[in-house]
Amino acid sequence: MNAFKKRSLFYKLIIIVGGSLMIMFAVVMGMTMKLMQNSFTNLYTTETRLLLDKIAENYDDLHQQTVQALLTCQNNQYVKAFLSDPNQDGKAQSAIIFNMQKALDHVNLLNDRTLSTLILIGRNGNVYVSNDDKRMMTRQEIWDSDPVQLALKNPDQITYSFVKERMVNSGNYDQSIAAVQILQDGENEVYGAALLLVNLHSFEEYYASILDPQLNSVFIVDSNGFVFSSNNSRMIGDNKPDLLEHIEKYGGSFSLKENGQTIMGEYLPYYDSYIFCVIDDYQFFAQASNWSLILVVGILILLVTCAVIYGLLNRAFKPLEAMRKKMHDAPDGNFEEHLPVEGEGEIAELAIAYNTMQDGLKHYVDELMSMEKEKRLLEIHSLQMQINPHFMYNTLTSFKFLAWQKRDEELVQSLDAFIALLQEKLGNQEEKITVAQEITNLKNYVHILKIRFGEHIQVNYNIEPACLNCVCPKLILQPFVENAFFHAFNDQENGSIDIFGRIVEDHLLFEIIDNGKGMDVQSDLKKKTKFSGIGINNVNERIALLYGRQYGVQIESVPNAGTFITIELPAILETSEKGKRNGKENPQDQNH
Repeated sequence: MNAFKKRSLFYKLIIIVGGSLMIMFAVVMGMTMKLMQNSFTNLYTTETRLLLDKIAENYDDLHQQTVQALLTCQNNQYVKAFLSDPNQDGKAQSAIIFNMQKALDHVNLLNDRTLSTLILIGRNGNVYVSNDDKRMMTRQEIWDSDPVQLALKNPDQITYSFVKERMVNSGNYDQSIAAVQILQDGENEVYGAALLLVNLHSFEEYYASILDPQLNSVFIVDSNGFVFSSNNSRMIGDNKPDLLEHIEKYGGSFSLKENGQTIMGEYLPYYDSYIFCVIDDYQFFAQASNWSLILVVGILILLVTCAVIYGLLNRAFKPLEAMRKKMHDAPDGNFEEHLPVEGEGEIAELAIAYNTMQDGLKHYVDELMSMEKEKRLLEIHSLQMQINPHFMYNTLTSFKFLAWQKRDEELVQSLDAFIALLQEKLGNQEEKITVAQEITNLKNYVHILKIRFGEHIQVNYNIEPACLNCVCPKLILQPFVENAFFHAFNDQENGSIDIFGRIVEDHLLFEIIDNGKGMDVQSDLKKKTKFSGIGINNVNERIALLYGRQYGVQIESVPNAGTFITIELPAILETSEKGKRNGKENPQDQNH
């Protein structure tokens, strides 16, 4: 009895809420079972049959768009030149890519990167991915994949395949549907392949927006009974050979009732797949009843229950309501706001425990944030200091060559350029500078390198004006240009380095392309033969510390063809960066 008196309100609430819910359940179930009619199911089945026909038409439209996109690739001269010409320099390839992208911009299916991605792979080693997407597989892995190999067996037609592995970075799922067209010249010689990847999320949207997932279980299975798309994610990957038995028995389009379910099927000829819709009759009955009557009765019961509970809580839990308002109005992260200790028993103990927890959290968070700030500042400073001796070593080596050759005038010019770099370095202690300053520093450094290597290496700058006022970490371009001078052209008479800067959505992209002798990236990275300098590793680590691991450096290279380097950063204007520094927020803390 004492325990009941101390927690009388708790037990009253259990009895009231539990009793009300049981009454509602009994009333609703009784009325639902009486009001359900078989005609509801038959009508819904007819409507769903029409919807399946509409979905099949939508997939037919998707196929027609796919055919248009792949035929554009087959018939476009720039696509053929990009995939078949083995002797493309950087400028020529850039022009071909530009014209190729211009032609592909008219393909509606490629305008939305969330819907599909086009991959072009050529025998000459070139790879193109639409919508600035990123490949998750190498060129050889894509060529050796099952979709391409299947298409090679039928080079004169478009083949569809289910891809279990992620080929590109976009899309909500690893799996996708691949439409493949083998590209051939007039003599039926294969010079490449075009893959149009439709991610499964987009594939599901053709039926997800039409069929109610609460009433319908939708499966799309291949000719072997493998489920590769469904509105029930747990069913993806299962095998449903029993559904194919219905196809063999009733044909490509059917509707039947079995074991309390209505099963409908439709054949998708272009994909050699079948779409099935399964309706649970019992579940549908439960939802297709006279909801207005059930709703009125349920609302009356809920109103009575809520009125009783509200009256009890309003008398007994006024202190708890005051605590709730105090907690709701407290600013996020403000551990100074303590709750008033009011009421009796459990409520007072709850307020004391909450205040104690706030004090402990404040102390812990303050210590943790202080330690993290110091750690990040030390890491960034340590990485930045690594550049100086590496940069000084290579620069002074160039001056030594000038002194040996007694080229005094050129030595003076080089020293002027070096002094300008040192003034920028010593006079500006900021970790980040504008892109315009970075390009100016790079030009001074290239001048120093040209004194040593001569004019046979040309450096071209193609920086969009919109990039110049963006901020970037200091000295992120110099290590890659330096590496090209020292390693890419040491056996060539002439060469070129093209530096591009552009803004794509909210990303700042730098691309450094040289037509040097190239390399095997995986092998050279393991052996550390061409990327052993401190500067290059330093750049990637600095970007990760400042902005996070989603940004950084990507290196692609083809032996005897050249090297393509991409540096990806967030696009932040100089005014925005200054505003952050002048405010309370530390710019480095934003990346924590």
